[in-house]
Amino acid sequence: MNHIERVRAALARKRPDRVPAGEFELEPGLAAALLGREGPGGFIEEATARELLGMDLLAVTPRAPLKDEGNDCYRDAWGRRLQWRGGLVTVETPAIADLREAAGYRLPPACTFDLLPIKRWREETDFFVFAFVDGPFQGTGKLFDFTGFLLAVATGKRAVAELAAAVVDFNIELARLCVQAGAHALIIGDDIAYERGTYIRPALWRETFLPLLQRQVEAIKAMGVPVLYHSDGNLQAVLPDLASIPLDGIQGLEPGAGMDIGAIKKEYGGRLCLMGNFDLNLLATGTPETITAAARQLLLAASPGGGYIFSTSGGILSAGLPPENVLALYRATAEYGVYR
Repeated sequence: MNHIERVRAALARKRPDRVPAGEFELEPGLAAALLGREGPGGFIEEATARELLGMDLLAVTPRAPLKDEGNDCYRDAWGRRLQWRGGLVTVETPAIADLREAAGYRLPPACTFDLLPIKRWREETDFFVFAFVDGPFQGTGKLFDFTGFLLAVATGKRAVAELAAAVVDFNIELARLCVQAGAHALIIGDDIAYERGTYIRPALWRETFLPLLQRQVEAIKAMGVPVLYHSDGNLQAVLPDLASIPLDGIQGLEPGAGMDIGAIKKEYGGRLCLMGNFDLNLLATGTPETITAAARQLLLAASPGGGYIFSTSGGILSAGLPPENVLALYRATAEYGVYR
């Protein structure tokens, strides 16, 4: 099987020739370090590093246009004022400062987002290409100060729901453009949880956001591509809800948040492809030996019968990770991700 066939088989909850593996993002500095080169590297270095690691997939987030406002500050397409500080981006001013502004807010045109990286990965490599779009919770929450958003959900459900419906319309259109650009599948990024549970009461999430998420999933599925859902945190309270809508799978399954991959596979493996669950903290602080042992244990729990894609829970390998640990992780995946 090639990369694309392997990932497609797993997404269909089948057993490919081996467990497919890969991360959504591989930061340029790490790609160069893995290859023993100086500098941050570029497209060629990243593609080469992914092949070195034996990855099958990647993900691209469409780039929003930015307006330079000077002093390392930018205005993004959503209307947020951003500042770059020491390589980190902070939101100086949200797009919506007060819930009363929500009714007059206008989302940006999806056609202004840069989709060329999707086309390039699709045309110049043989990797399976996911595209990232927001979900209704994350896509609405990013427009506010997050604490203000949580308060708005609790006190102004109707206004939030109306805005979230418009966000879903935007998400669907952006997904359509991503598919046209060559994406093999979509990831709905929708961080609804933290280590102890969902940010809002599960009942409130079901009432306000689940119907919108289902509409978004159904619309993307109608485009003929698979759809995965990503959220960090503890999703135990809402896993039955996510399994009830036509998702192809879930990515994340953060082990530090109590997401037991063996139990989840037993309960939901017949309905959902599972992706993730390797601990990023261990990858950053462990040794090649402890990482190898943990990867073996994870694959023994998650891979039987197929329907599993190996990745870290966050899906992003940052430049600060020890290259020897990353190499050990993917060597272990190649060794223990073979069906017997």
